[in-house]
Amino acid sequence: ITSIMNRVRNLKNKYRSEENITDEFNYTKISADTTDNSGTVNQIMMTTNNPEDWLCFLLKLEKKGVPQMDVSLLNRLIGRYSQAVTALPAEKYSQDESYARILVRFAELKA
Repeated sequence: ITSIMNRVRNLKNKYRSEENITDEFNYTKISADTTDNSGTVNQIMMTTNNPEDWLCFLLKLEKKGVPQMDVSLLNRLIGRYSQAVTALPAEKYSQDESYARILVRFAELKA
């Protein structure tokens, strides 16, 4: 888990330090998308904000298509996984399996 967390942290730092127009584009698409489930995200963040709920939500979102074939879905997923990683403190959930699965899948989608 430590290795995965270090890898994801490195990826996050890499993409933050670059002038990454894609992230701005992804954020805009998420905000403009009427099927973005922002109510569900807000509910998770305001009530439980735990890895299990995030993972369940993210996996449901992935079932809407094939990210490798649908760029729009891929961008939406990357944005949502990014939100989950940001909302879940690593110090608190570093030993949680659902948190680890979120980190791994996020890294896979970004790759």
